[in-house]
Amino acid sequence: MKTKDQYTKALLWSHKIIGLEIHAYSNTDQLMKALAAYLNELIAHDFNKLITILYRIDVSQKKAMSTLKAQANQETPGETLAKLIIERQLQKLKFREN
Repeated sequence: MKTKDQYTKALLWSHKIIGLEIHAYSNTDQLMKALAAYLNELIAHDFNKLITILYRIDVSQKKAMSTLKAQANQETPGETLAKLIIERQLQKLKFREN
């Protein structure tokens, strides 16, 4: 079960790994929107960098593609990928706690 603290930690960790500034955002919603916007930008302009980030965070390209397809009408690709990244970071945090 994820807590708000774990979610925030995973979100901040994701920003750090990707190299996004975090001091400009005051809450988790803004952090998530910034992450999603950045991922949308990578999809449009630097797909290779996006794949590298997904690989570094250990998000399966197969899972990413299937989830993107399933969520295509509900949210932006960046939002979908941001959720997958946070989900993976939460799994890593849980593993480290055990």
